[in-house]
Amino acid sequence: MLAAVLRVPASPIPPLFPAPARPLIHLSRRLPAAPMADAKKTDAPPAPEPPEKPLPGDCCGSGCVRCVWDIYYDDLQDYQKALAAHEAAAEPSGDKASAAKDDEKAKS
Repeated sequence: MLAAVLRVPASPIPPLFPAPARPLIHLSRRLPAAPMADAKKTDAPPAPEPPEKPLPGDCCGSGCVRCVWDIYYDDLQDYQKALAAHEAAAEPSGDKASAAKDDEKAKS
């Protein structure tokens, strides 16, 4: 009797939605990938990341020789120098301000 209950009907369950007449994905209509020559060039290196500021609880307050705040401010100075160098490298060399200064020097 248990075998009669577990038997599966011979006909499968009909699908809820009919199959589409055409495939949904049109592989031939996809845009081709851009070749590497057309990709944007990023010659400039990324800007430097600022140092992570220590939390107030990171300092023990006992006057250590090399405090976390000393390290942070040293890293901050290095970051500011690196950022200035990065901005100087990113500026075009023939900007109007330097051209105006060169013209003034030539006139005098």
